[in-house]
Amino acid sequence: MYRHILVANRGDCAVRLISACHDLGAEAVLITASDDRLAAPAALADLVITTGMSRTAYTHQDNILAAMVQTRCEALLPGWGFLSEDPIFAQRCRLMGRHFVGPKTPHLALFGDKWATLRHLCPPLGLPLQALPCDAKNFWDMASAMTFPLMLKKRTGGGGKAVHLCPNTGVLRRHLKSKPVHDYFVEPAILQARHIEFQILGDGKGRVIILGARDCTPQVHAQKWLERHIALDSSPQITSLADKIAAHFAQMAYEGLATVECLERGGSFYLLEVNPRLQVEHGVTEMARGIDLVQASIAIACGHALPICPPSPEVDVVEFRLFARSPGCLERMGFDGFLWPDHPHAHDPSYRLETGYAQGERISGVYDGLIARFIVKAPPNQALHKLKAWLQDFQLVGPTHNLADLMAYE
Repeated sequence: MYRHILVANRGDCAVRLISACHDLGAEAVLITASDDRLAAPAALADLVITTGMSRTAYTHQDNILAAMVQTRCEALLPGWGFLSEDPIFAQRCRLMGRHFVGPKTPHLALFGDKWATLRHLCPPLGLPLQALPCDAKNFWDMASAMTFPLMLKKRTGGGGKAVHLCPNTGVLRRHLKSKPVHDYFVEPAILQARHIEFQILGDGKGRVIILGARDCTPQVHAQKWLERHIALDSSPQITSLADKIAAHFAQMAYEGLATVECLERGGSFYLLEVNPRLQVEHGVTEMARGIDLVQASIAIACGHALPICPPSPEVDVVEFRLFARSPGCLERMGFDGFLWPDHPHAHDPSYRLETGYAQGERISGVYDGLIARFIVKAPPNQALHKLKAWLQDFQLVGPTHNLADLMAYE
């Protein structure tokens, strides 16, 4: 096991990664922006290295790699966002003799291109390949023959960015007019569908397990805010697709964590993308299956075997992401009588709260507005009610936020 691990992230993600390092007995070295030095993750880390100002601190590869050498870290833990899916950065780590805790570099490169991902995965998974690259020969003739509306998507990036709904050819032409066509593709829009994703863990040696599925349908502006556990045996279609995913990723000798994201409508599935990293909503699967995915990915990077997981119990797990909708100071935050992030059920393992913010800090708008994630586990069909009851007495004064969306959700 590693003795020193570099945590290359911030906020609630960094807090989560630091906790996993400490649980494994490893020292957590945190890179940070100079304006993040007083944030919660810095207080938890064993050592803090400033690598720049603002977002640059988490994306400046030379500074981050120099920090890894300076602090004698054997491995780098990327989390999500920033450099977590960058194949060049992962390769640079590995060429230095350090471990990038994540997938092999060719797999990062493949899944970083959504069009390439669709071409690679749809046939073996038995899913329809309906996408058309915008630099294809006779593109406009073929696009005009497709069923509108179409989704215009950038081949790289994520988070619902650079995605445009095009109801007709005219709108599609306007969107593409000022864009490099080789960076985009189109596919039929699958509207009024569920967003279903599958959690993968592979050992890099041909063994892969699918730990569960999640329903991430509730979204605002393509941003997830409520996620729910789905058992793999909940429907024949989910069971069949999970088996195909496991078989193909095993054939690839996939290493580490990944999430295969799909849309489902009327029992038919359509592939969206693969995220070859830790997912924000990983805690849903962790609580449902009783596994620590971060620790498991670190152990696999060290050459250990896949963890043995008991059968998935009949359980309901729901996560709510509390977002700020405007910049502002977190003037008052938490539960009456408790010092944030402490809460009335802190010692009950069926409740989980993760945050990178303390009361009095400011949401600047430079990073995403995620303030905290609240996760609950309950008997079937009871988690949403339990979550609402828990947050009934939660207070947040400062920036506008989305707690009312949860309370109104059925």
